[in-house]
Amino acid sequence: MQDKVVFKLDVLDQRIKQRAMKVVCEFPGVTLIDVKEKGKLKVSGEFDKFQMTKKLKKIYEHVDIIALEHDGEPKQKADPVKKPEPVVKKAPSFRRWKIGFF
Repeated sequence: MQDKVVFKLDVLDQRIKQRAMKVVCEFPGVTLIDVKEKGKLKVSGEFDKFQMTKKLKKIYEHVDIIALEHDGEPKQKADPVKKPEPVVKKAPSFRRWKIGFF
């Protein structure tokens, strides 16, 4: 089962970013690495995400997992189809007017 993990990696130093890329590349089972977005490192493949987080924290201690998805499973619809509720009409109310009382 392939996992897709997004790490939060706000690094200003290019050297730390290169070290993080090297650590991620060395993990067996990694198929895709994406660093196009600033402050995010996207990794997908079959790997242990907790061990990867542990190794990345040795390089840069402010690493967090933002998102986690499983690519092998189909996505479920967010809003299932809801049936409309039947409209119930109330019986008309009859008021009896008493004549002579105001």
